[in-house]
Parts: sequence; C-alpha cells; structure tokens
Amino acid sequence: MFARKGRGEQFATREERDDWIRGEMKIVEEQLESKQIQVLELSKEQQACQEQFVEVEATLERRKEERMELEKQMEKNELSLRQSIVKKADVSGKFTDVSQNVNMMRQTKEELTEEERNLGYKLKTIPGLKQVLAGQASIIKVLDTNKRLLDGYYGMVINLFSCPDQMFTAVDETAGMKLFNHVVETDKIATELMAELNRRKLPGVFNFMPLNRIRPRQFDYSMVDGQDAFPIIEKLEYEEDLEGIISFVFGKTLVCRNMDTVVRLARSSKLDCITLDGEKGSSKGVLSGGYVSLERNKMANYDRYQLAVGKLGDVTTEIEHYEGEMVKLEQEMVFMTKEVEKFQNLLAKNEGSLSKLIADCKMMMESGEDLKKKCVEEEQRLGEMTTDRKLMEATLSGLRTELDVDMNSQLSLEEKNLCEVLVKKIEKTKSGYKKRIREKDELEREKFAIESKMVGMRKDEEELCSEVSKLGKRDREVEKAKLDLDNVTEQMVKEKERLAVAMAKECKLDEEVKSLQSEEERKEKKLSKLKETLGEDSMNKEKLFEKKIHLQKSIQKLSQKVNSLGGVQPEMLERYKNAKRTLLGKELQKINQKLKDFDNVNKKALEQFVTFTEENERLVDRLNQMTEDKTRILNMINVLDTKKSEQILYTFKQLYKNFKQMFSRIVPGGRGELILTGETVGLTDADRMESATGLTTSVSFTGDQAMKNLDQLSGGQKSVVALAFILAIQQCDPAPFYLFDEVDAALDIEHRRAIAAVIHGQAGDAQFITTTFRPEMLRHADQCFGVLFRGKASHVVPVTREEADDFVQETAIQQ
Repeated sequence: MFARKGRGEQFATREERDDWIRGEMKIVEEQLESKQIQVLELSKEQQACQEQFVEVEATLERRKEERMELEKQMEKNELSLRQSIVKKADVSGKFTDVSQNVNMMRQTKEELTEEERNLGYKLKTIPGLKQVLAGQASIIKVLDTNKRLLDGYYGMVINLFSCPDQMFTAVDETAGMKLFNHVVETDKIATELMAELNRRKLPGVFNFMPLNRIRPRQFDYSMVDGQDAFPIIEKLEYEEDLEGIISFVFGKTLVCRNMDTVVRLARSSKLDCITLDGEKGSSKGVLSGGYVSLERNKMANYDRYQLAVGKLGDVTTEIEHYEGEMVKLEQEMVFMTKEVEKFQNLLAKNEGSLSKLIADCKMMMESGEDLKKKCVEEEQRLGEMTTDRKLMEATLSGLRTELDVDMNSQLSLEEKNLCEVLVKKIEKTKSGYKKRIREKDELEREKFAIESKMVGMRKDEEELCSEVSKLGKRDREVEKAKLDLDNVTEQMVKEKERLAVAMAKECKLDEEVKSLQSEEERKEKKLSKLKETLGEDSMNKEKLFEKKIHLQKSIQKLSQKVNSLGGVQPEMLERYKNAKRTLLGKELQKINQKLKDFDNVNKKALEQFVTFTEENERLVDRLNQMTEDKTRILNMINVLDTKKSEQILYTFKQLYKNFKQMFSRIVPGGRGELILTGETVGLTDADRMESATGLTTSVSFTGDQAMKNLDQLSGGQKSVVALAFILAIQQCDPAPFYLFDEVDAALDIEHRRAIAAVIHGQAGDAQFITTTFRPEMLRHADQCFGVLFRGKASHVVPVTREEADDFVQETAIQQ
C-alpha cells in the first residue's frame, strides 16, 4: 500500500509502472525460485545433519551402555581376581605349612632311621640274635611271594604277646631264645618253609613251633596266694587262639616277690620260679641269678627296636601322605596362578577397551556438539531464508495486485485505516523486535557462558573420570596390598607360633643339656674314681706279678729238691752208664743194706708233698675266686643301696610335693610340709635319708600362723592331715581302690566339701568306697548304697541320691 501510494510520483504512466512491476516480478520470481531451491537444499542438509546427530547420539548411548557393561564386567573380574588371589594365598600358605611339616618329618625320619639302625646293630650284638634276625628277614622274603604259606604263619613268639615293662627281665630269662621261635599252623607249613628257604639258599637260623604239635600241660596254681607270687602268664596279653603256645613257653613259671619266695615255691609247687630281677629257681632245685642289665635284655632291646621301626613306618606314611598333599597343592597353585593371570589379562584388556570407549565417547560428544551447533545454525539460516521467501512471496503478491490496480487510484478508507493499524503494528513490532534482539543477545551471552562452563565441566568430568579410574586402580592396589598384608600377618602369626614352639623346644633342650651336663659331671667324677681304682689295681697287679715271679722261683727250687729226693741223678746215670750188671748188683746190695737204716722214715713223703701242694694251690685259687665274688657282691650291695637311697629320696620328694599340694587343696590358704626326724642338720639329701629316724608333719590351717606338729592338732585337724597324707601317697603309688570308713565324721563342712571334691577328682584313676552320714560326700558320688537292717541281718541295696539324701537328713534329725 505504501509502494502503490508512491508510484504516482515515480512513474508517469501506468504502462511504465506495469513494465517496471513486471520486471520486478520477474526478478522476484527468479529470486524466489532460487530461494526455494536453497530452502529445499538447506532443509535436506538440516535433516541429514539431524539424522547424523541422532545417529551420533544413539551411538554415544550405545558406547555409554557398553562402557557401563564393561565397567560391571571389570568389577566382576576384579572380584574374581581378588578371590583368586585370596585362594592362591591360602593355598600357598597351606603349601608352606605342609612343606615345613614335611621337612620336619624328614628330619625326624633321619633321626628315627639312625635310631633304628643303632638299635638294630645293638640287637644284633646280643649273642645268637644276628642269625635269628637274618632268618626272620629271609622268612619275610619267602612269605611275600607265597600267600598260602603266609596264611599259616603267625610270626615269632615275641610278636604274639605284650607285657608291662617291669616284666621284661622275667620274660626274657624265662623264655630265652624261644622268644624268637617262629609259630606256624602245622608242621607241613614249617617243612615247606624250610624247603623254600633251602632252595633259595637264604641265610639265618630258623626254629619252628607248629601249633598242631604243641601239647601244653595244665599247671596247678592253687597254692599261689597272689600276694607273694603270681603265674607269669597272667601278666601277658595275647589272642585266645594262641593260648596253647603261650602256655607251652610260660605256663610253668611263677613270678615271685623275692628269692626266699622263689626257694619256697620252687620246692613246694614243682614249678619254675623267677623274680622280677631275673633270679631263678627251677623245680629241680637249681638256683641261679645275679645282676641282669637291661642293656643286654633281648625283650627290652627288641621292644625298643620294634617301637623305632613302628615310628619310622608311621613317619614314612605321614611323609608320603603330606607329599601327596604337596603335589595336589602345587597343582592347585599352578591352576590358581593361571586363574590370576587370566583375570589380570582380562582386566588389562578391559582397561584398554575402556580407555578406547572413553576416547570414542569423548570424540562422539565433541562431534555431537559440532553437529548440534551446525543444526542450530542451519535452522537459523533456514528460518531466515523462509522469512525471506515469505517476504518475496508477499512482495510478489503485492506487485501482482498492484499490476491490476489503476495507477492514480486512491487508498480506500478501509485501506487507510488498515495502513494506520499496520504502521502502529510495525512500530510496535519494531520495538518488540529490538527487545527480542536484546533478549537474544542476553541469551546468547548466557549461552556462551553456559557453553564455557560446560566445556570446563566436561574437562572436569574427564579429569574426574581419569581420577575415578586412577582411584579404581588405587583401590585395586589397596585391596591387593590388604590381601598381601593379611597373608603376611597370617604368616607372621604362624611364624610367631612356630617361634613359640621353637623357644619352648629350646628351653626343653636347654634343660636336657643342663641335665646332660650334670650327668656328664657325675660320670666324669665316677670316671676319675674308676681311674683311681684302676691305678690302685695296677699297683696291686704289679705286686701280684712280683709275687707270681717269686712263687715261680720257689716252685723251681722245690722242683729241684723233689728231683733230688727221688729218681736217678744224671751224674749217676753218667757214672754207671757203661758198668757191668754184676757190679750194679753189688752196688744195689750195698744201697739196700744202707736203706735198712731208714726203715722208720715215711717213704710216701714225696707223694704227700705233691698232693698237699696241689691242694694248697687249689685252695688258694678258690680263696682268690671267693675274694673276687665277695668284692663283686659288695659292689652290688653298694649299687643296690645307692639305688634304694635314690628311690627313697625320690619317693620322699614326690610325697613332700604331693602332700603340700593336697593339703593346700583341702585347706585353702593353709600350708603343710613333711619333715624328716633325726639328726639332719648340715647333711645332704641322701645322708639325711640314711640318718632319718622317722617322718612327721608340720601344718598351718590359716597360712599366717606358726606351723604345728601332729601332737598340737585337734581330732578333726588330725583327720585332715591323715587324709591329705593318704591321698598324697595315692598320687605317688596308686592303689586299685580305697575304703574310707566315716573319715568325715570329725570334719567341719568346708573340709568335708574339700575332701569330697579331691576324692572325686582322683576317682578317675582309682575306686573310692566311703561310708558317711554327711551330705557332702553324696554330691560327688557316682553310686549310692544303703545298709539296711532287716530280719536281724544287714542288707546292702542300691539307692538313688535323693533316697540317700533323705536317709542322711533323717539321721541328722534323730541325732
């Protein structure tokens, strides 16, 4: 409308105006066509950019999901790696423990092997056992290849029974070499074994005892009272089917308390008798004995040898078992090492993939930002171009409308009003546009600031991501360090335990060393004494040697005298060597005539002299032998007296210790001691025991009072001391059972409770039978019996603890 209003001033005619309008329309149409093409192309580019942006966003989302999945996978792998490391450390610790155990057992095996070798050598040095043991080894070789013979072979007699250590000497002296006889089922098996041994030419001595040929006798033990003697077979443990062979070897022998019992029972029972020390008396009246050393005892040495062989076999089996475990643990360690390496490789591979994904995501985010900016810019351009196109279309429409309108036509009232409205609207739009421009500028500044912040935040995000990854690595390193620390801590604990065991062992070894040193000093003192004795014996030997020479000279002189008394002298033989018979006859008559003057002389003096000389030498030899026997017997008496004193002193020390402990248990806070009576001041322990005349007690029931002897105590206190003494003896030499008859009658409640608790504590090793009218004993009793008076007779019946309590309470009420 404004252009049409000003056309009259621009053009003179309508034709000029129309030509100009047509030219303008053509230009505008060309520009509109070009603009539409540009809008179309820009729309396609914008759509392509948006599609590319959507694709990048989708790809970025996929990468983020892949990153999350990869991080989850890495967490799982890290967890599996930690678990594998823990398992590997656990297996490694077990392997180390087992390896140390194996090393210790191998050392123990070497020691046991050396001990077994020494014991075997010592056993073979006993007369007769070397060939017997060789024979045993040969029989084992045969039995290893013949199952039928093995089924009929029982072993040597010594392997078929067991007995207490105290019986070793008696068993050894009774059985002798029969201990090493081989027991077989039948004589046929013995024959086949001998044939196979001879065929293989195996060494050794073999004595067989076929069970089908053994006919054991039945012996009468009725006269044995059990106090001074018992059949030796009662102390042997064996299987029932071997009773015949055991009875055959040991059935005729009794074990006696002393030699007097041996002599008495051997004479009356017609059985062989023996003491625990090996002194024997046969049923035929022959007595034998003397000191028997356990070092040469076949039973004791074979038992120690078999024990060492058993221990060596057990240790060898344990070593094989632990070596098998070591192989398994080694295989498991290899497997766990491979597992750790596999997870470490997976983590390294995943970390590389994660780094690549992070780089891809970063690159895609940057590409997405670029595409987003490009899309915004193209959208702005598209909007501007669309606006331009609309303006061009509006211009083209106005030119077409103006082309149909007369040049000098005025604006209608409506158009004028519209023009005024449009002018106002334009002004308003311009002011609004300026305002929007200012808001746009502010938004662009805010956008720029936000984009700057986003760039900084992206950098911060990248830095934080890198920090997170570093922290993750650090956490893994910390976890690994914690695992290593736990392993090291566990190893330290184990090493501390081993160190404690080693220190305890060292203390024990130090004590053993001190004991050995004291033993060595004692042996050195004994050796010095023996050397002094040897020196004295050497001097005596020289004196005896000189005496021997003197006696030999005397014998020579006497022999010369004897020769001079009888027989033909060599001078006479030389003198009458060539003399005639008649001359010799005359000389003989002269000598016979001279001999008549010596008719009253003892003509057997020479024979008697020789006889008396021989008798004198025999008596001197017998005297020397009896002197040696006397010396040996005196030495044995001294040894036995020393052992007796040592045993009595040891028993007194144990009894002193046990009484002190037992009294403090019965009387809490009290003190008790055993005191030797007699002159004991300034003497050693052994001399004190020799000079002691008796035994007394010194006790204090409160601990802070003066010690009192037995005469200063009340009746109840004496009972407490007596019970403490009996229970102390029980710890030194336990009896099978004890019978206490109302021992708590004179005691107060505390002492009765203490006595009941002590008896209950020691009831595991012995049987205690007590009678009481007090409830304290009942609380610890395993079984209660009541003594009832019925029908003018007493009856013992089992009762429950409640019935026993009721009986005791009724008795207390009646009293």
